[in-house]
Amino acid sequence: MQPCNYPVNDLLYHAVPMILIDRIEAYDSETVHSFVEITPDSPFMADDVVPSYVSVEYMAQSVAAYSGIKAKNSGGNVKIGYLASARKVELNVPFFSIGDKLEITVQMIWNEAPMAVFDCRIEREDVVVASSRLNVYQP
Repeated sequence: MQPCNYPVNDLLYHAVPMILIDRIEAYDSETVHSFVEITPDSPFMADDVVPSYVSVEYMAQSVAAYSGIKAKNSGGNVKIGYLASARKVELNVPFFSIGDKLEITVQMIWNEAPMAVFDCRIEREDVVVASSRLNVYQP
């Protein structure tokens, strides 16, 4: 794994306020580790919590960052991608609270462009709080 020197805004096709991940900590040829800290200003905050189903988007944006890193490293441009499906979604907590620090790990397990599959998980204090297998499409 190597540290990521790209700002997350440069890696995603999204724009503020819909960029939900805070930063990419590290990556390699198949994996990305990203990070989200839940704050009072976090998107989708309601009654001082973020519903755990938002974790699917945290994972999807981490996958998009993987694609963005590959594009930037090869001198290309970030391209739009689509979440085709989320399988085996497990939400082990009902919500995330202010102050929660979430580490997202996405690992590519299959790539036959333009489709790819990633195993994803989110940990809070070394405990898996959400996981899924995401199928993505990048035209």
